[in-house]
Amino acid sequence: MAQTLSEGNVFNYTTTGAVSNGELKVINRMAGVALASATGSGKKIGLALDGVFSLAAVATGVKTQGLRAMYRSTGSQLKVTTVSGVAGTGKYSIGTIWETATAASTTVKVKLHGGVLAAL
Repeated sequence: MAQTLSEGNVFNYTTTGAVSNGELKVINRMAGVALASATGSGKKIGLALDGVFSLAAVATGVKTQGLRAMYRSTGSQLKVTTVSGVAGTGKYSIGTIWETATAASTTVKVKLHGGVLAAL
């Protein structure tokens, strides 16, 4: 008989450097948001894999509710593309824009999709 070990909403992460509470972390092909701060490497913290979070974003282009939230591996910020849009290399879908934000906004509310990053 199988037993549930965890609901899988929080990933136990061993830091490789300093991490801020609320920071988006991408571990291999999984995106999560730090639930605590860590001052250096070797610390154990939780990363939320599911939920809605206010995350750092690139201050260009309107971030429209319902569009994909894209993680850009260079700069470690979010960038948005339409569902039918074409993303360049190094960009991965991490969830959905939860609330529209202006082009000048440096944060955006994102619903993480809680799964493996999808390259586009």
